[in-house]
Amino acid sequence: MLLLLLLLGPSPALGAHVTQEPSRAIRRSGASLDIRCRAEDFQAMTVLWYRQFPQQGLTLMATSNQGASVKYEEGFTEAAFPINHRDLKFFNLTVASAQPADSGLHLCAASDTALARDERPSQEPVRQPPLPHPTPAPRSPVGGSGAGRKPQLP
Repeated sequence: MLLLLLLLGPSPALGAHVTQEPSRAIRRSGASLDIRCRAEDFQAMTVLWYRQFPQQGLTLMATSNQGASVKYEEGFTEAAFPINHRDLKFFNLTVASAQPADSGLHLCAASDTALARDERPSQEPVRQPPLPHPTPAPRSPVGGSGAGRKPQLP
């Protein structure tokens, strides 16, 4: 008997909240799994589904604009991962026939802005605050080594 573990994470965003259920799931190989997400305090025009394996970055699986067809990324298909974005609050991803290769963290993310049909979502690193200005080096005393003096023109 082969068991498949899928870890599912919550997706809180800045000022918006998305809940995801179940938080953990174990399935036999070949069984299906429904991952349900809900936009708590906004209308989700666009939903992004990601998968992450241990010690790896997020992989975008698919993008869904409410009321439009789903755009699947390479390696992901509607047959294997059907998505339902039936309204602006509720959306789900089904792992149709779970396989060991599907084990990992699955996340939904949502935006209240719809992406254009040919627009791809982008991820940018968090920007660090600017460093404080460096303290200027002490000046040499007048008549010292001459460093910092302007050269005399003939």
